[in-house]
Amino acid sequence: MASITIRGLLHGLGNALFPAKCLACGRLFQNDAGASPTVDGPFKADAIGFASAMEQRCCVHCRYQWTAVDSPLCSRCGMVFKSREGGDHLCGRCLDRPGAFSRARAAGIYDQTLRAAIHALKFKAAVNLADPLGGLLFDTFQRYWAVGDIDVVAPVPLHRHRFRRRGFNQAYLLVRRWTLPGETIIVRDLLVRTRATAPQTGLDSRRRRINIKDAFAVTRRGQSAGKRILLVDDVLTTGATADACAAALVRDGARRVDVLTLARAL
Repeated sequence: MASITIRGLLHGLGNALFPAKCLACGRLFQNDAGASPTVDGPFKADAIGFASAMEQRCCVHCRYQWTAVDSPLCSRCGMVFKSREGGDHLCGRCLDRPGAFSRARAAGIYDQTLRAAIHALKFKAAVNLADPLGGLLFDTFQRYWAVGDIDVVAPVPLHRHRFRRRGFNQAYLLVRRWTLPGETIIVRDLLVRTRATAPQTGLDSRRRRINIKDAFAVTRRGQSAGKRILLVDDVLTTGATADACAAALVRDGARRVDVLTLARAL
């Protein structure tokens, strides 16, 4: 009992002397694990998992500032419809251009604290975020895919020049600690990015498709044959990158290609 009390006192003293900096709002905060949000208004139960993941990295307000992806959405690309009435159905873009992957799903909308966390991971080398965000992504995987429905989990690759500058592939970091059921495996290098491309940010859907066309290839021919593959990335916007990756896998004989991302851009 005395040791527990001492640990509690030391923990409190550490918080007082060395408060953390919220990655979303930048304010200093004390570690208040399990605390409820200080802002008014109801919070969905699905916010709890994200709040728990961000507990050591965000203040009690910001850790609840996220929006989980929920129906109604496009049954293929996972785009969330603005209208919150009705069921899932194909969006206009998927009706016009079905693309190479079968379906895409995401954990949350690409805004608020989830966006801040992804930016910190990718551009500020906050690799300590990979495990909690990877746990959130794994929960989403289990939500949408049954045990035995996927054979191979494959991160979307970076071009070697970008990998050298960044030092890591955030898509792989998100899945590296997953404990997968059955015979499902993670293949880190299933795909390779064959040429450097301009950043997709700021490009419309047509220019994104042109920019990324034929930019991916399989590393070993036939490795995808007959496999049900889950591509993993951080954000899905128009789906151009996911489609280019899926097209390379389908050409190699993949049975089906699905996509899972942390965030879905609106």
